[in-house]
Amino acid sequence: MYEELLRARQSDLALATRTIERRIEWEQLLRIDRLERALKVARGRLHLQPTFSVGAK
Repeated sequence: MYEELLRARQSDLALATRTIERRIEWEQLLRIDRLERALKVARGRLHLQPTFSVGAK
């Protein structure tokens, strides 16, 4: 009986571990997505900025 409980607990822990790992991976993907969108917005804003050169009057 104790062996069955131990195996069930080990199975629960393995499932929880996989769930946590997937959640971490998902959060990393979301973070990358947000950074890529922020970079795209920043690039768009830079293109809208007037360019100033030393020789311009």
